[in-house]
Parts: sequence; C-alpha cells; structure tokens
Amino acid sequence: MIYLITFGISCGLFVLSESKYLKKKKCLKVIFAVLAITVPSLLAGLRDSSVGTDVEVYGNFWFEYTQRMKFLRYIEFAKSCSIGVVYALLNYIVGLFTDDTKIYYFVLSFVETGLIYIGVKMFNGLDRKSLFNNKLVLNDNNKISLPFAMFCYYTIFYNNTLNLLRQFLAVCFVFVAYMFIMKKKYVVSVLILMVAFLSHNSALFSFLLIPIFIISNEKLKSREKVYIFNIILFCSISLVMILYKPVLMLFISKGILSSRFLTYMEGTVVGGRMIRTVFWVILAVLGYIAFPKMINYQKESKFIISCITTSFAFSFVMFMGNVYAIRMAFYFDLASLIFIPMIPKIYKLDYKGIRLKYGMYVFLIIVLIARWYLEYVRSNNGQTFPYKFIQF
Repeated sequence: MIYLITFGISCGLFVLSESKYLKKKKCLKVIFAVLAITVPSLLAGLRDSSVGTDVEVYGNFWFEYTQRMKFLRYIEFAKSCSIGVVYALLNYIVGLFTDDTKIYYFVLSFVETGLIYIGVKMFNGLDRKSLFNNKLVLNDNNKISLPFAMFCYYTIFYNNTLNLLRQFLAVCFVFVAYMFIMKKKYVVSVLILMVAFLSHNSALFSFLLIPIFIISNEKLKSREKVYIFNIILFCSISLVMILYKPVLMLFISKGILSSRFLTYMEGTVVGGRMIRTVFWVILAVLGYIAFPKMINYQKESKFIISCITTSFAFSFVMFMGNVYAIRMAFYFDLASLIFIPMIPKIYKLDYKGIRLKYGMYVFLIIVLIARWYLEYVRSNNGQTFPYKFIQF
C-alpha cells in the first residue's frame, strides 16, 4: 500500500537523520531529514485531483487564480471568500514560479511536514526537569523518538492534509506554537497562533491552549487538582458544544466565522465517529493511568493530558452528531504527537522476565496502522483512498 510504504521510507530516513553515528556529521543529518520530509511531500504533489475532497472543491482553482490576478486583488478576493490570507499568500508565492498544481501541493505538504518536524525537535530540546523533584530525569538525548513521532503524525493526520488543505496548514503552525507555549514564550506563541488563524479561522479556538497551559502547568500544584480541572474541562466543553448553535450563530453574526458555517447547523453526518471516539477514549484512559509517571518524566505532561482531555471531549460531542466539533478538535489532537511517543519511554514490555526494548513501539505501531486503516481506508474519511497518481 503506497501510503504505508511512504510512511515507512520517510521514518527510515528520519532514523538515519537521528542516528548517533551521524552526531558529528550535521550536513548528513540535515540531508536525511530533508529527504524524509520530501518523500511524503512527493506523494502529495503527484496525487490525482480526486484524492482529497477539497482539492476539487477549492484547492485547484484557488491556485489557478494566482495566474489570473494581481497580488492585491487576489488577496482581497481571498478575504471576501473567507480564504485565509496566509494560505492565499502561499498559493501566490508558489504561483510566481509555476502554474503547476503538482508543485504547489508538494510545497504545501513540505511546509506542513517540516513544521511538525521542527515542533518535535523543539520538544526534545525543552528543559527536561521533573515537576516535583526538579531533577534531571533523562539519560538519553531525546525525550521522545522523533521517527516514531513522525509516524504518529503520518498515521493520524497525513491523509487529512491531503483533504483539508487550508485547515491543516493552520494545524501544523499550531503544533509549533505548542512548543513556545511550553517554553512560556507567550508573545511568540500568540504571533504563531495568529499566523494559524490567518491560515484558517477555525484556529481561533487554538488560543485556548495558552490558558489551559497556564492553569494546568502553572497554577495547579497537586495531582488531585489536575484531575478536578480536567473533569471540569471535559464537562464544560461537552456542554458548550452540545449547545453549540447559539455560539456558532454568535461567531457568524460577529464576522469571526463565515456564513458558510451555517451548514454545520444542519449537518449531522460525521464519518469515523466510532473510530475517533474509541481511539481518544483509549488515549485518555492511558493518560490518566500513566499520569504519575508522565509527570515525573516530563513536567509539561499536565498540559499534554489536559489537551488529550479536550480532544476526548470534542470526540464525545462529535459522536453525538456535532459536525463542527472535529474542526476544533484537530488543534488539541496534536498533543497525541507528544503523548503517544512518550508511552514507550514510560512503559517497557517484558516477556518471561526479558525486557523487550522495542516491544511497546511495535505494539503502538500496530495500533496506529489499524486506526489509520479503519479511518482512511475502510471509512474513506476525506476520500484519500484509493491513492491515484496524476495522469501526465
């Protein structure tokens, strides 16, 4: 299967890039990293326009408009159609060099995958101190495996990037903002979140990440208070989203959201509801079971658990039939790219007293592939399967 082969090749190149044997050969490390990002980007660029619903809905013709309009007129037209300025700007910049949509989709995917890569590298560079004992708790160089984190990205998000073109540009910017939030660089994180908002206006909800971090990581000093906060967070989001129609109407009336979102007042069909709900229930349960170990492993874990709780709440609401919940959930789903790779660092698998060094990784890879198959192959969420190459 072309997707899994691509994911495997890319992650293999990331393994080479992160190899300790190349520690002093930075040029080779960079080359392997760039090649790893290029592989899935080529798959995105060479796909037929039938792969991904939004490609033919707006993707192709918005890029084609770059050849017909001057810059200012193009940007104004984009704004009048509720197309994010940053997304339109990327279209226009690529359009200055080529009129080939294949190249644009390659560049878009390269930027998105590159942002995720940068985010993971930044996370591994965060100050590694436990919350409660303030001691260094890691002996290895990385808090999480970068190749495995990228595999999580590919199996959870990649197919959506082929469909939700504008929003996933915003989602990838938000992932970088996560890292600045955890570094307490709030001004920089707000600026990046603004870029995300200017890519897709649904990113407005990602600004909630800052107060969630401040409350969960800075204000709550005991585990019991963290549990209570997450219960309140889950109940509040669930209640608001179940009563979402007045909220949605308010955002539309204020011009924050386009009138196009009136369609979410009527839609009740959501693909992959059961798959998503079960997946996030499992993650939430794992998170709360592993909570004490996670806190001792990484002090930002309280924030990550709160994001997992938020995604769980949106998944619950989505299961109840709220179509728009999934749009907001994506920004909090990003926490899974940190949480899931953290699991093998916390839990080790043993067989008859023999520790299986990579056993947990193998188990999680199987789970992630199964989830990817159910959502993107069996349910065909986003119409990205079967993959078809473009006809030259």
